Amino acid sequence: MIAIGGRVYGLGAVVLGIVVLAYGAFASVWLPVPANLPAYHILAYASAGVLIAAGLAINAPRAAPIGALALAVLFASGMLVLELPHVLAKPADWGGWQAVAESTVMALGGVLAYTQAPGVGETRAAAIARIARLVFGVCLLIFGVSHFVYARFTASLVPAWLPPSQLIWAWATGVAQIAAGLAVLSGIQARLAAILLTVMYVAFSVLVHIPSVIADPSRQDNWAENGINLLLVGAAWGLADSLSKAKRRG
Repeated sequence: MIAIGGRVYGLGAVVLGIVVLAYGAFASVWLPVPANLPAYHILAYASAGVLIAAGLAINAPRAAPIGALALAVLFASGMLVLELPHVLAKPADWGGWQAVAESTVMALGGVLAYTQAPGVGETRAAAIARIARLVFGVCLLIFGVSHFVYARFTASLVPAWLPPSQLIWAWATGVAQIAAGLAVLSGIQARLAAILLTVMYVAFSVLVHIPSVIADPSRQDNWAENGINLLLVGAAWGLADSLSKAKRRG
């Protein structure tokens, strides 16, 4: 049976898929797909179908490995085709690196869920998980730096009523993600870091993303951000599950 982190990840995929399906369009906060692309709407509906079907499949023991890999391939493909070329063309644009890191973590959530799915060989799963954890750690460093590069924007997302100030919370969450990245890369208190990271991402849902839908339920990106953040929660939880499994094995 797949771990809870993988199930949360699958739920995030289903939510994002429903959002894409309901609007008949890619959410700009997920993938910058040009609206004039031939067969744009067909691609959007097809992607929604994959997200929903694969997200549900993760909960079925026999289908879990296929569902997890399908999501990993979908998110990785979007990153490689639409986001990585922008980074290579404009490496000074930190926003591009942030987008690549986010899509990579969304893909890694599928990879980590795959390594914990029934029927996956333990030796192969352990080798894949080790690589996934290292890449995850690098992405966390990029997330953390983004909170400083775009500190004012990040601060604007923090509820104004939360003391001591919005900017301090933007910096604090940036430091937290850099610390988590270093912990995962070094292996020092890595599992604790992954658990705390998961808690922080859950807090983002409660304090930022759910209120944004309540404030403006007509905006697609607000709904999509909730799905994406659930994917990140599931990926971080999957990271913690993977580290727990590695510790038991060791």
